[in-house]
Amino acid sequence: MQFLKNLWNRIPWASLGHSLAVSFVFFCILVGILLVPLGLPGTWVIVAGSLLYSFFDSFDGGATSPWRVNAILIGLAAFGEIVEFAVGTLGGKPFRVSNGAIVSAFFGGIVGGIIGVPVFLIGALLGIFLGAFLGALFYEWITLKTFSRAFVNAMAVLASRIVATFLKASLAVGMGVYLAFKIF
Repeated sequence: MQFLKNLWNRIPWASLGHSLAVSFVFFCILVGILLVPLGLPGTWVIVAGSLLYSFFDSFDGGATSPWRVNAILIGLAAFGEIVEFAVGTLGGKPFRVSNGAIVSAFFGGIVGGIIGVPVFLIGALLGIFLGAFLGALFYEWITLKTFSRAFVNAMAVLASRIVATFLKASLAVGMGVYLAFKIF
């Protein structure tokens, strides 16, 4: 029994705690980056990882205020949501895409993402894009009564959805890199 007690006392708990905290943050960064293309709030997962890390350890060895790091990440996450919303909804406006098509694309993306989940790795992402396209296409086709114009409008909605996803995913990668540099 004394042997186990001595072994327990020799464990470097401080470095183990730091290693666990860093591992948790990198897990949050990875999960956050992977969630963004699926239309889920991955940037906020990165922010949550940063907030939890700042409770247990310091950034840059104490050289940087945790308030500053977390405020920057929260600001970037909010900016990402605004950009995704603006590009996703206003991207089709130059093609005179109706608001109903944008709403139908939103719900079509949700349904497509759910249906696409069983396809390993990329099914949900493809389902989101295909669902958004089909939602906009069917709505525009029903309201405009011409397939060619409905197809052009649906392609505009799809393109804006792809651009919005790419921009937000790029922002999530940037947030992850910033947080990684602040940890070390």
